[in-house]
Amino acid sequence: MNDKGAYRPVVWPVPPDAIQITQHFLKKIILSWGVIHLFGTMIFLCFFGFPQNTFAFDEFDSVHAPARFSIEASDLTLDIKGRMRLGLHDLEGEGGPGHDSPTDTATIGTRSPFVDLDSFDLSFRGHWKEMLWLNANVSFMTDETYLSAIYFEYKQEMTSWFSHGVEVGYQTPVVATDRRTVRYPFIATNYWRYPEYHLAYAAKFSLATETALSFYGSLGIMRPLKAEPIHSSSEYRGTFSTVSYSSAKAFSGNAPTGTALLRLNTYGANVEIFGSIGKISMKEGIQTLVSDFPYYRYLPSFDASTQDALSYWYGGRIGYNGLGLHVMGEVIASHEHLLDRVGMYVQAGYTLSRDEAFWFNSIEFVTRYERTWLRNSTDLIDDSHAFRSPETTNAVSWDYQVLTLALRSNIVSDFVSLRIEYTFFWEENGIPALEINDSAVKNNELLLQIEARY
Repeated sequence: MNDKGAYRPVVWPVPPDAIQITQHFLKKIILSWGVIHLFGTMIFLCFFGFPQNTFAFDEFDSVHAPARFSIEASDLTLDIKGRMRLGLHDLEGEGGPGHDSPTDTATIGTRSPFVDLDSFDLSFRGHWKEMLWLNANVSFMTDETYLSAIYFEYKQEMTSWFSHGVEVGYQTPVVATDRRTVRYPFIATNYWRYPEYHLAYAAKFSLATETALSFYGSLGIMRPLKAEPIHSSSEYRGTFSTVSYSSAKAFSGNAPTGTALLRLNTYGANVEIFGSIGKISMKEGIQTLVSDFPYYRYLPSFDASTQDALSYWYGGRIGYNGLGLHVMGEVIASHEHLLDRVGMYVQAGYTLSRDEAFWFNSIEFVTRYERTWLRNSTDLIDDSHAFRSPETTNAVSWDYQVLTLALRSNIVSDFVSLRIEYTFFWEENGIPALEINDSAVKNNELLLQIEARY
């Protein structure tokens, strides 16, 4: 509307060629579609229900965290759940006064053990007549408090063989799953650990008594790229990092992203394929790659004028849960601008349970092997440099092999539990073409953690 109160049309700038015009209008259509459906879905959901346990793995859903406290008033019910984790972390290497530097960049591997409040979380699950659900998780740290999830959820059984649902809000991607350890695998940290804003849809087809085919799809906003720690605690100064799709936030150049997952479950076994695609912007995307990788700007295809770039990741997962046994394998490949990465892990666990016991009623053992690598990272950029190098300032470019041994035991019913994890890291940072061998770093980690749920 202009100064005289008359409406005037909105004029979109026209790109110079037909391809850019097409991309320009498609982007506008996708964004408009997402906004319209977001508000339309929220209105629709107000008239229907939001049962829980529909989409990505949620540590505070009714299966993994039954409600202990509930407040009821008329048709409204509020379930309150919580968790406290206190951990002793010890990174391999000599510690104590005189060994640790202020940043640990000069003395990587010489860090002191410390005790840390790993998390203190409150989860609120509000619902009206078992129809309307609003779920929120709040995380408290010693130096900050933040909202780790808030979302609406709806699920409706249409027939005996078909059900579907919708989720709207701030939550982890639909690909997220239960890692069963405190530390996240590399590819979890890189791709599906951190929450996004999305509108998601799920459909489930029951093919037989113990067999079902499920589809999950979401339209969201691209998360920023950010360096995140590879260890179980974020309090290590100068810890090695990996470039991840971090928690969603508003930034210049936000673009839509689409994610989909197809899952087949049968008699405790499951097979999944999934993928996500979108564009990263210059800010919080390409700039992160340039600043975190010392030799990124020297890659032959690098163009400093690029404002956005294609980004996608895809993979698969296979697993089995039953009779106390847990087995899972996952692989993900990705492309961000000029960066191509691959990661995988396989893990197995077994749980011994004494259902009627109050003390030490269960103990779980988990072993996980993982590997992650950058494609073509050892190719020479010039006569004396490759994208990868053994300097600790370029540790983000290293390949890793990782072995995690974990034990979890319920000490007092399902209220207090103890976790013990030891993680071995093997770094691959040499450059064969320059006859530079791998340089090992003392980087293994021990975690002793006590957890209380209420």
